[in-house]
Amino acid sequence: MMLRFPIVRGRLLIGHLLLAAVCILLGGISVYLLLAFPSGMLSAAGLAILAAVSILMPAGAYRIYLLLTAYYGITPAGALNIRFGSRREVIPLEEIEEIRSGGRISDALRKAGPGWLESWQGQAAAEGEETAEWTATDRGRSLLLLIAKHRRWAISPSDPAGFAQKVADLSARGNLEKVDPISDQHPPFILDILKTRSALAPLIGGWILIISLGVFLLAFQSGMPPDQPFRFTPSGLPSSPGNPTRLLILPLTGGVVWLLNAILGWRAWRTDQRLAAYALWITACAVAAGLWAATIFLIRAG
Repeated sequence: MMLRFPIVRGRLLIGHLLLAAVCILLGGISVYLLLAFPSGMLSAAGLAILAAVSILMPAGAYRIYLLLTAYYGITPAGALNIRFGSRREVIPLEEIEEIRSGGRISDALRKAGPGWLESWQGQAAAEGEETAEWTATDRGRSLLLLIAKHRRWAISPSDPAGFAQKVADLSARGNLEKVDPISDQHPPFILDILKTRSALAPLIGGWILIISLGVFLLAFQSGMPPDQPFRFTPSGLPSSPGNPTRLLILPLTGGVVWLLNAILGWRAWRTDQRLAAYALWITACAVAAGLWAATIFLIRAG
């Protein structure tokens, strides 16, 4: 039976749960503003708040899931299992030559470890130190550094002394079973994109253009004429006058296009078709910019 050592998560989990509660509250307020005030500055503020919450909630939900499910497990057969979000490692204990803790871990390596933005996982490299595979939420007393011939792992079990003692007991017993190492790493999509600025720019840029267009129309449509043009004739003359609220169809359409292109681009990115992903995200950004231009032309024509 596997003996599990949960990660250090107390204050982090409480903080993330409080953040989730605040996001849910802000989401409710934003929906109320949008429904209670169909147009004006309050509805524009509601849309802006909802857009911000829509970014924070998925990131917070993934981190809460990670904090609740991550652990370091030791099997009687002599295998160390690391479950950390979408990452899974199986390490034969016979490969671990040394466990370092406390002052035997350099401050440079502690500072180099990935933090909240990277969901506490990745590679930690410090000058004069070999690179370590980082799956740790603590940089202090609970941090352990597992040393093997060709790799290092930084972990943070809630009971570091008990973890180290269990590894020592199994190693001293000897005659461990043969365990095949496994390294299954699938970083979350958002983390992968955040590390690639050239991909982040068109993806986030298109989203900002769409949201800002919706905020702009909600804030100022009450001051538009009641016969606001919505289309142009082939000769370029404004036509199809009507209620200015129809202009909100433009950011809604742009939002659908952005979402579809974001999903298709994500699928292309995950299959290493990055050129196709870039093309989809740049197209969504261009569509958003075109919708802004069309909105300005229609308002000026009115």
